[in-house]
Amino acid sequence: MPSEIEVSHINHALIAKGHPPRHLIHKFWARKPHNVVAEYIRHYTNEGDIVLDPFCGSGVTPIESLILNRKAIAIDLNPIATFITRMTLTPVDLGELKNKFKEIEEKVRDKILDFYVTVCPKCGRKAIVLASIWRITEPNPFELRLLCLNCNKKFKKSPTEDDILKLREVEHEKPCWYPENKLKYPNGVEFKEGTHKTEIDSIDKLFTKRNLISLSLIYREIESIDDELHRDMFKFAFTSMVHLASKLCPVAKPSERAHWSEFSATSFWAQHRYWIPPIFMESNVWMLFESAFYGRQGLLKGKEDSNENISYLKEAKKFEDFEKGANILISTQSALDLSNIPDNSVDYVFTDPPYGGGYTIF
Repeated sequence: MPSEIEVSHINHALIAKGHPPRHLIHKFWARKPHNVVAEYIRHYTNEGDIVLDPFCGSGVTPIESLILNRKAIAIDLNPIATFITRMTLTPVDLGELKNKFKEIEEKVRDKILDFYVTVCPKCGRKAIVLASIWRITEPNPFELRLLCLNCNKKFKKSPTEDDILKLREVEHEKPCWYPENKLKYPNGVEFKEGTHKTEIDSIDKLFTKRNLISLSLIYREIESIDDELHRDMFKFAFTSMVHLASKLCPVAKPSERAHWSEFSATSFWAQHRYWIPPIFMESNVWMLFESAFYGRQGLLKGKEDSNENISYLKEAKKFEDFEKGANILISTQSALDLSNIPDNSVDYVFTDPPYGGGYTIF
């Protein structure tokens, strides 16, 4: 019989720390504290060991494994999860990233911001709508939150006739492509969110027409980027903020900070389902996108962090590539069939299986 290996287990509480920028680029429900995960990996494995997470989510386990010079296998059934993991890990030149953002900015920024132009109630000069507050049962917003470019202050006001006319003009703009997929349950039954006689049965209905048009303009420019790396990086930034541009956001307390890069701090997604609150906030799409790139939790700071902490990355296409210098295998698949991983080849498994929502844990 093989002898048992004595293991000194962690016998003290691990206090969760706030996430570093690399884990803040993209929202993901139930993300585990990076320092707790890292401590388990550090304690129970050695450098060069293979760590498996068959429900990797946003990739905390594989990311921290690579930082600690382990190899990792990241598996998830959700393609968004593996996409977030790959984009967080993948190194990118920050200077080139900034240049690509400027190219997008030059093409669509002014056009989109023009959709949100209003007049300052104090000085009567040009102002930009930061957010519009709507009742789901009414055709127009009842409150505007704005930044006056002359006063450099934020104000609130009721929409004027000119504001409503501007909104109607924007709604007649021709959008670029946007998804109109029907929302369906896994069994194929159509999903309908019946809220105050309003039915939401497709993706596009989760957005106001103005925000849908604005998002479509940004996405068109992202799709036109020639190289795959930068195209995917900006899709990463885009998907990190698109939910904040929807009707799913309750009204947030106005922030006193005027800098646009901090704008997303005033937007939040309250529930992990397609629930539109009776009173919702429509946020300025360009400011959300700019914040998703330059903000405190944006792509630029997140990639600066991951570039600095992940010194080596070589992605495997199959398990055998670990013998050829690869240190990460990312696979979008079910954890019920791990036949692509040889028996007795993994040194440590750290995972958080799915729970709730009809899942069965085996």
